[in-house]
Amino acid sequence: ISVKADEHDAVLYIVGGFVRDLLLGRLSVDFDLIIDGDAIELAEELASEYGGQVTVHRRFGTAKWYLSENISSETGLHALDLVSARSESYERPSQLPDVRPSSIRWDLQRRDFTVNTLAVNLSSDNFGELVDYWGGLDDLKERRLRVLHSRSFIDDPTRILRAVRLEQRLGFNISDETLELMLASLSLLDDVSGDRVRREIERVFREEVPEEVLSRLDDIG
Repeated sequence: ISVKADEHDAVLYIVGGFVRDLLLGRLSVDFDLIIDGDAIELAEELASEYGGQVTVHRRFGTAKWYLSENISSETGLHALDLVSARSESYERPSQLPDVRPSSIRWDLQRRDFTVNTLAVNLSSDNFGELVDYWGGLDDLKERRLRVLHSRSFIDDPTRILRAVRLEQRLGFNISDETLELMLASLSLLDDVSGDRVRREIERVFREEVPEEVLSRLDDIG
């Protein structure tokens, strides 16, 4: 994929949970691939050359490449998500964002916690280069969970549930400032659709020790 991205004058990054878990020595198959370029065009060319099918969401600049049977059997992967680097803005709290094409720096800035903003460059020129614009590596070393900005939970209150789930899974500590922002935003969960909250709760029950996540959620109200 990185070779094809190079041919399109685009840059491929793997970001988020995979990089975080790699640096922690944890197994991860969370392949979050960001293209600093046109992800849809790239996915369609990959499918044309290597087989498989592509579905796209042009509003968000995303493509899902359903791999051919041969590639799937070789890799153990059914599909890969390719996403164009983008920035987001929220017209109203708790609503889905407006999306605009952007650079890798601002794509990483829209993410939930600093430890999920780490990226690795997969281009031929800078293969393996760690990208850290937002202090994620320091927070990873300190085992600290921290949001990137003060409106984080206002923009997306489900991050409250995600913060606790990640804190308990990794054995981290939510920073004092982040916890204060969480507590101030608890009431905003009432404005989130039941479907979105349900999906977050289902993710809690898929954790190795879900009762610890639920207990911590109960502690913070």
